[in-house]
Amino acid sequence: PAFLHQDLTGEKVPCVIPCAIDQDPHWRVTRDVAEKLGYYKPASIQNRFLPGLQEGGKMSASDSMSAVYTTDSSKLAKKKVMAAFTGGRDTAEEQRELGANPDICSVFKYYTFIFMPDDKDLADIEKKCRGGEILCGECKQILAPMMVEFLEKHQAAREEAKERIHEFSADRLREEKRK
Repeated sequence: PAFLHQDLTGEKVPCVIPCAIDQDPHWRVTRDVAEKLGYYKPASIQNRFLPGLQEGGKMSASDSMSAVYTTDSSKLAKKKVMAAFTGGRDTAEEQRELGANPDICSVFKYYTFIFMPDDKDLADIEKKCRGGEILCGECKQILAPMMVEFLEKHQAAREEAKERIHEFSADRLREEKRK
């Protein structure tokens, strides 16, 4: 699929492939053979991916609560955020005294990756978390409306994009090539 445009149009086009580090060996092989097949070598961008909501950070297709999907309803997304694994202590009293661990907290990861682009705000939440000034339930209450707003905007944009899908489809490229 990365080279589909060239196959459809005959036009040689550069390609960038986003992937996680575990996929790198596959793209190295592709880079080794691409030019021999008449393509540019693809470039790759290695990314860190947002971890899941469960302890250990793994997302799983068999556990629907392990991730917030872009197709989730606002109600379901909020439910998932409120059930997310955190780095909190066993009791509120213990957490106020000893603080929590944002390094293993899925809620804090969502702040880091998406919802708190301002480093000062993120540092403030981290400090309050480690110092026991904010409890995990409070952090979840902050994240939930952010998540809902994000999903609602995304879902609206997706609906708008459906009306334009033909502009970017392989069918359109084939039609243009025939002309």
